[in-house]
Amino acid sequence: MKRPDQLTLLKRFTQDFHADPDLATLTDKEANFFYERGFLPEKKRLYGLEAGDIDKADRYLSDVQRWLTRLVNGPYSVVFNNKILFDQVFGRYCEVPRTIAISRNGRVVPHGPLWQQIELGQAGPLMLVAKPLGGGGGGSIYFIRIDRQHAVVETNDTANPRFSVRSEALSEVLTRQRVPFIVNEYVQQGEFSRRLYPLAVNTVRVLMLRDVQSDEPHIVRAVLRVGNSESYPIDNFSMGGLSIEIDLESGELGRAVAAEGRFSGQTWQTHPDTGETITSARIPHWQAHMNKLKALFGQLPYLKYCGFDLILRDEDFVVLEGNSYSQVRLFQMHEPLLENAVYKAFLMAEGLVAPLQ
Repeated sequence: MKRPDQLTLLKRFTQDFHADPDLATLTDKEANFFYERGFLPEKKRLYGLEAGDIDKADRYLSDVQRWLTRLVNGPYSVVFNNKILFDQVFGRYCEVPRTIAISRNGRVVPHGPLWQQIELGQAGPLMLVAKPLGGGGGGSIYFIRIDRQHAVVETNDTANPRFSVRSEALSEVLTRQRVPFIVNEYVQQGEFSRRLYPLAVNTVRVLMLRDVQSDEPHIVRAVLRVGNSESYPIDNFSMGGLSIEIDLESGELGRAVAAEGRFSGQTWQTHPDTGETITSARIPHWQAHMNKLKALFGQLPYLKYCGFDLILRDEDFVVLEGNSYSQVRLFQMHEPLLENAVYKAFLMAEGLVAPLQ
């Protein structure tokens, strides 16, 4: 990294470190240990890290290292950072949610005739999803149910979680947002995902890379994110949703954990709201899904690293989005990532992990 980039990273990490509510629970010794090793204070609670335990800390990808993975794909990271571009690139090779419209600079730009039909009260019943055009994190997501002349909007905005407007007023709802928005078709999940928690679209996050030895696509880890009454109406892990470990060979689910909210710190073998069995349940067609995903990654040789979000249907999947520097705590609350030899070798080759002495 160039020195200005290093300073920018240090500033960002320092700001995030001091903004972390968990900092108040650390002693000065603990805070110094976590800061020097590039971990946010929350990792004591989430990973069980202890000050001075260098051997254990070195098995986890730190927050600074995770942030640096955004450099791995170089200029091609833009494919993930812009949802329109993602749609246009990945839509050539796999199924992605269809784009209906884009809202930016105070106006809505339709992609096809459907948006105009909605504004004229001539569409429906149908479901749409609106979310910020760039970035991630699960914030400001709108689920829009349209029935001809009326639309019911549900969101994770606690100040106004549900409201109704006339169909012609939807453009105003979007254009008053502070950032550009993309409107996509709503993808119905399959029976397996729906049964676990039907009030959110539950997604699989798969961490993939290109093996430095074989140059072949390699799946490092996969988890199933499942919503609950804390994260409703989404499955987002940062807002209290569950992360469930997946056995890469069989597709069998392990334990569920939560990072935030009232379920934080607990492990679950059944869903806390629906009571559905989690541990030992198996995702149908798992190996077929993973083979298809590896084939997709193989068609994009300029990409080296990605976290894919998949909506599982009954016999296939839809690629919801990709992440150039995937959040990793939803993986590492189950098992440290740097215990994976292929992953560690990849990061060593990229200069993000120190080589073995």
